[in-house]
Amino acid sequence: MNSASTKEMEEIYLKYCIPLKKYVVSICRNQDLADDIVSETFYRAIKNYDSFTGGNLFAWLCTIAKNIYFNHLKKKDNTNASIDDENFMEVAGNTDVEAEVMKREEQRKLAESINSLADVEKEVVKLRIDSGLSFKEIGDVLHKSENWARVTFYRSKEKLKGMMNDEE
Repeated sequence: MNSASTKEMEEIYLKYCIPLKKYVVSICRNQDLADDIVSETFYRAIKNYDSFTGGNLFAWLCTIAKNIYFNHLKKKDNTNASIDDENFMEVAGNTDVEAEVMKREEQRKLAESINSLADVEKEVVKLRIDSGLSFKEIGDVLHKSENWARVTFYRSKEKLKGMMNDEE
């Protein structure tokens, strides 16, 4: 594919910036980091646009973003505490502290269950739930069929239900 003009790149950015950010947030769970990754993704996409051979542009951008995120993880050991001091103060300020703590505990258990899935299952679940992508878009991002994405999501969802029921 030939180099894109500035106008073409602007149109690509406007069309894909928000969906790409949703995808990146779903994999990194950090708004600031997601902003950095999205910026770096578009920088690399512009720089390497000549290497894009056609196909699904969004899938190509997601692949670039995912690689940037994985490189970030290799450089820095990310450890996430379930409730840090800032989150605790936010909960403590709530009038119904017990309900808020229970809600966060459920969310933590669900996140742990999702993280215990196989990598591909985890990615499909996050793309569907966090990013709101269609099964067709998930298939495109992961270079699989729409049906494969649908079946993988359904099976992963059933596994999660089983895990959550086992914990109760």
